[in-house]
Amino acid sequence: MPMEPGDLPIVDVDVPATWPRPLADLVGRLADDARRAGHAREYYQDLGLLSHEDIVLAHLEGHLVRARHHTRLLDHEKDAIRSQGLRLLNARLVNDRLDQAHALGYLSVAEHERLRSVNETVPEQRGWGRREDQVCLTLSAAPQTHHVDGIRRLLTYWGGEAIYWQHCEGSPALAAKLRSLGAPSVVTALLDLATPVQEGHSVFPSVVHVFVGKALGHEPADADVFYRSPIPPQRIESIVSPGDPAYDRFPDLPRG
Repeated sequence: MPMEPGDLPIVDVDVPATWPRPLADLVGRLADDARRAGHAREYYQDLGLLSHEDIVLAHLEGHLVRARHHTRLLDHEKDAIRSQGLRLLNARLVNDRLDQAHALGYLSVAEHERLRSVNETVPEQRGWGRREDQVCLTLSAAPQTHHVDGIRRLLTYWGGEAIYWQHCEGSPALAAKLRSLGAPSVVTALLDLATPVQEGHSVFPSVVHVFVGKALGHEPADADVFYRSPIPPQRIESIVSPGDPAYDRFPDLPRG
């Protein structure tokens, strides 16, 4: 029987005390090598560390890694994440969210039809980059303090990039509506990065780079995680919004 999160130790890249000893020892050696070579800590991403990635992931076996999903949610969507977890982005998820928002009176008929026909899961409407079949997270809490601009739009417009991306610049009225819906929300989830999946998770920069960046004392070190498995509800640690102390301790995050 697979172990539940309560049975597995949790690793947080921001908290070295949570790192497994073999991982901490390896990361410490790599950080020492970088210091001896005179490598500036803020350029941790340039270190030649990729040959150590598989070893780092092996050291994370049997552990869950804390990560954050930044978005904007309506109350019923928070309840859905608590009961169902985080689903992979696809057309069904987007249409479910739009249909529920319309049924509950958040979207007019015209807004609902426009968003359903123009979003990043409609084949002829897709923009650059891949967004489907994954959940996007950050490995560190650093964006909430050091890289706020990188997550600000996610916390400002409802629906995630798949819904808002094509409307927040060129459709002022619809953009205003998307800004008015829901509340900025940080969903903290626990990830299994060590177990292989059919289409591997993608982390940029690598997991080893983030750990070494932290070991070098560079607090903003972070990585984007493109997680290619649904995240079950038992691995949702928290959902916080303005008014929650865990959100309000980051004063630069969007409030409304």
